[in-house]
Amino acid sequence: MIVQLRLSSIAAAVAGVALLFITGCQTPEPRPAGVGRGISFLVTPLYPHSFEITAGGSRLRDEHELREAWQKKALMVAGGHKFKITKPPVMHNNESDYAGMYGVPVLTRSVTGTIALLD
Repeated sequence: MIVQLRLSSIAAAVAGVALLFITGCQTPEPRPAGVGRGISFLVTPLYPHSFEITAGGSRLRDEHELREAWQKKALMVAGGHKFKITKPPVMHNNESDYAGMYGVPVLTRSVTGTIALLD
C-alpha cells in the first residue's frame, strides 16, 4: 500500500514537471542565414501586414551587427513581398535588475523596428 502510494505520487510529480516543461517552452524564431547563434529574435504582429521586429544579444554584439541581423530578419518576415520600414531600427542598451549567476546585472543590446508589407 505504501509502495503504491509513493509510486503514484512520484508519477504525478513527474507528470506535473513534464507538463510545466512542455507548456513553458517557446519555439525560438527562425534564424536568417548568416546570423550568429548569439542573436535572438522576437517578431510581434501589430496590425494586418505590419510587424515589430527585435534583434537582440549580449553587449558583446555591436550595433552594426544587430542592424544587419534585423535587416535579414525583416527580409525573412516579408517572405518575398515588398515592404517599407515604418519605424526605423533603434538601438537599446539594456541592463536587468536581476543579478545573474555571479551577482552582476545582465547587460544586453537590442535593435527594434517596424515594417509594413505593401502587397
